[in-house]
Amino acid sequence: MKIANEISGEIALLEQLICLADDSLRHDGDRRKAASFMSKASEILFRQAKNADCIDRKRMLATHAANLLDTAIKLGDFDGPVKPHEHAVDVFGQQRQTRSAQITFDDIAGLVEVKQTLMQRLVFPLRYPEKIKKYRISTGGGMLLFGPSGTGKTLLARAIAGETGLPFFVIKSSEILSMYYGQSEKQLADLFAEAKRQPQGAVVFLDEIDAIGAKRSDGMNEASRRLINQLLQELDGVEGKNEKMIFIAATNEPWLLDEALLRPPRFVETCFVPLPDESARLELFQLALSGCPVAKDVLPEELIRQSDGFSGADIVNLCERAKLIPFCESISTHVERAVNMADFRCVMSKTRPSVNHSQLTRYINWINHQCKGD
Repeated sequence: MKIANEISGEIALLEQLICLADDSLRHDGDRRKAASFMSKASEILFRQAKNADCIDRKRMLATHAANLLDTAIKLGDFDGPVKPHEHAVDVFGQQRQTRSAQITFDDIAGLVEVKQTLMQRLVFPLRYPEKIKKYRISTGGGMLLFGPSGTGKTLLARAIAGETGLPFFVIKSSEILSMYYGQSEKQLADLFAEAKRQPQGAVVFLDEIDAIGAKRSDGMNEASRRLINQLLQELDGVEGKNEKMIFIAATNEPWLLDEALLRPPRFVETCFVPLPDESARLELFQLALSGCPVAKDVLPEELIRQSDGFSGADIVNLCERAKLIPFCESISTHVERAVNMADFRCVMSKTRPSVNHSQLTRYINWINHQCKGD
């Protein structure tokens, strides 16, 4: 009786965790919170699988636990659309290749023009140094990636490291900002110094640069001014000193940045990372559903049409929520089924893009403003 009560209690807790994860995704859009709930649910499933007497039941629970944990990992640390590690035939009948340990541009869905720009400005100078010298093309400087959240800016930076074979250093504002006098500037300088010590060069990626590089104003405190000045010094130190030192920054709000940051050679170019187009959305659905049982009634054309305006993160979120429906059913009924079109329609009816029209308009206006040089 005690064991039965424990199992009943675990099932109730499991269902509660799944509901909390679904609510976190549906209402709050909080992927990390949902990942935490899913991770806890996977622990319960793994424990049930270990204690199950029937081999089929053990296998089913273990499979569900592994899938749920994989989903938690994807939601908790999403960088953008990445191709799966395993060699598999996706649900639309196309063959997927095994992904290497390092991410390259081949691992990123869509963004053809962005990848071409990054290749020309950052990768080719390192691959073809003799041609750079022949045409007397200047090298160095940084690249600013800007655009809506969830479009894969971090992943693009990682792909630069993969394409060049250089070490990848991530500098996050949370690692820099400190309440103690002078500590923020010191930590920023230390992080850059660590990257500069790499003999073969490095790719330095500063995420959310607007957190430490916001416009200087009369009302800004002295600590923020010192930090911006330190950042400008570090960028000047990267330019021209090491041809294999690549600096990339990312922001969702480029209009917040101080004008001095945007002047060459600190940033030789700004690059807009847009929402995925139709072909990119198709590939994103393929990747998100790879290895998952999908019913034949799932219509790629409808998925692409209904996901217009969705970011890469939105599409992954949508697919994870659709997969949760048959997953939860299988726990209570012990009957497994594939993800079908009804699951997607149910989720899509409750899902809106995370980026709205007014936000996209603001990006366009900022781009036009930069082109005019106003």
